[in-house]
Amino acid sequence: MSGLMIGRAWWVNVWTGSTAETKSHHEQYSTLLQHTMQPTASIRQDDELAKYLGIYVAISVLSCIHGTIRYYFVLSAAVRASRNLFNGLIYSILRAPLRWLDTVPLGRILNRFTADFHSIDSRIGYDIGFFVSKLLEVVAVMVAGVLVNWLVILFALILLVVCLKLALSYLAGARQTKRLESTAKSPVFEQFGSSLAGLITIRAFSKPDTYIDIMYGKINRHAQAWWTLWLFNRWLAFRMSVVGAIFSTVTAGLVVYVPNITASLAGFALSFALQYNTAITFALRQYANIELNMNATERVIEYSNIEIENQGGADAPAAWPTEGRLEVHDLVVGYAPELPPVLNGLSFTAESNQRVGVVGRTGAGKSSLTLALFRFLEARSGQIFIDGLDVSKIKLHDLRSRLAIIPQDPVLFSGTVRSNLDPFDEYSDTELYDALARVHLISEADDDELTLTSRTATPRLPSETGTSTPATTKKSNSNAFTSLSATISEGGLNLSQGQRQLLCLARAIVARPKIMVLDEATSAVDMETDALIQQSIRAEFGRNATTLLVIAHRLSTIADFDRILVMDAGHAAEFGSPRELMEIEGGVFKNLVENSGEKDVLEKMIFA
Repeated sequence: MSGLMIGRAWWVNVWTGSTAETKSHHEQYSTLLQHTMQPTASIRQDDELAKYLGIYVAISVLSCIHGTIRYYFVLSAAVRASRNLFNGLIYSILRAPLRWLDTVPLGRILNRFTADFHSIDSRIGYDIGFFVSKLLEVVAVMVAGVLVNWLVILFALILLVVCLKLALSYLAGARQTKRLESTAKSPVFEQFGSSLAGLITIRAFSKPDTYIDIMYGKINRHAQAWWTLWLFNRWLAFRMSVVGAIFSTVTAGLVVYVPNITASLAGFALSFALQYNTAITFALRQYANIELNMNATERVIEYSNIEIENQGGADAPAAWPTEGRLEVHDLVVGYAPELPPVLNGLSFTAESNQRVGVVGRTGAGKSSLTLALFRFLEARSGQIFIDGLDVSKIKLHDLRSRLAIIPQDPVLFSGTVRSNLDPFDEYSDTELYDALARVHLISEADDDELTLTSRTATPRLPSETGTSTPATTKKSNSNAFTSLSATISEGGLNLSQGQRQLLCLARAIVARPKIMVLDEATSAVDMETDALIQQSIRAEFGRNATTLLVIAHRLSTIADFDRILVMDAGHAAEFGSPRELMEIEGGVFKNLVENSGEKDVLEKMIFA
């Protein structure tokens, strides 16, 4: 493209030189050939015009074509590179160890996926294209100067060295300022996200002004770094403009004082010399932009190369687990290599279809057990067996996809009821409505009517049809769950805490796992909702032959379970049936029951 641009200017020089020469010869011989050659000269001039104009137009057309093609290839490559970087980042983040996610602020991760990828997607490709274009334009200016006099190229090289020194001085400070600017942006994202998540609490305590002041402070810190970066840009731009003006002036002086230079060649040289100001400034500025915006690439690659969870292992059997027998042998687990273990020699066995309750004081290691079961925390020593298979030997995907958990904070995603119950479209409408009825989110009458409707109509996803099920219009005013296309906001914020827990429970019922873990799933709900959840758990998972592991904060939740695991300081202090544990004098479980406000109810449940 740059060759075509300089070639077109050179062709104009040739054209104007040929026209001047033809005009001079025509004046010398106009008297001698006035009568005999005038028609021939006129025809020759027309032929010359057609030739020069045709070649000029051809070069211009090729320039347009190549100008489009060059950016098509550059930007296409930039998009592919950005997509590869994004895939690498999302792969690493979604497989990052739990410790890494606990120690890295969320705002830093969001900054990588937003501001940094904005630079990678929208700026770096253009920066590379413009830099190469302007760099070759600088070369073209120097070639044009050589055609006039070798002193021009010598002086241009001297000025180029000066410009490079200025650019390097600029980059030394701007590079670090850019890193500060990128780092200062992360707290803004984090503050905004946390404010949205806790907006109800902030308003309840009349603290909006406080959070606004905090946000302004973070924005001001980012603006200071941004303003300093732009001051660096102005510093470089001014000095580059001075250098360009000096070069143009010197070139013009050489053109005037160099003897035996034609007017066309002088115009050719001057036209390019005047571009030096823009070319050299933009070439170095674009190089600086590339290096500064590559800071975003550096940050993305940094998080793409983090240590991830071990993805290796053997494939689990297709039907595993078939029984749901859980064995834990001398399990030692810690949150980080430098931290003490939170599970220290834990051992117990849950037989198939047993209901095991896990109790203990805060910090005893109850939630850490569930993290170890799903291998969010890798065992330092000891083993976990499910149906005789060591879970540390199989792939993480196989392990986590075959188990189910309802955490203390229910996890819902923005979408619909269907997308939260059945994200991979594996179950029919009838099965989904039945699960909602079993957790009492819809009544049995609603379930019968909706099941009949779904059987007579062709089930289709709301995303495919753009409309709700036929029963939506009739029932949506009384209960949103009668429509599988009902909207669920991010985190399920348009539902109550109890509804979120029940919806997660319905999701587990649909999956029919052989091992089900509930991590204090009813800690944030009222007694009535707790009773509904416990009723659903006993009815559904007992019938489906599921092994239940329930971490409870209310002893009434697990008082009638088959086994109770009492944890203390990361090991099993007691393990047995509730009746057996109550017979241990001075036992931990017996002490918990006697100090509970529900002592009479608990004893009645245990000894019934």
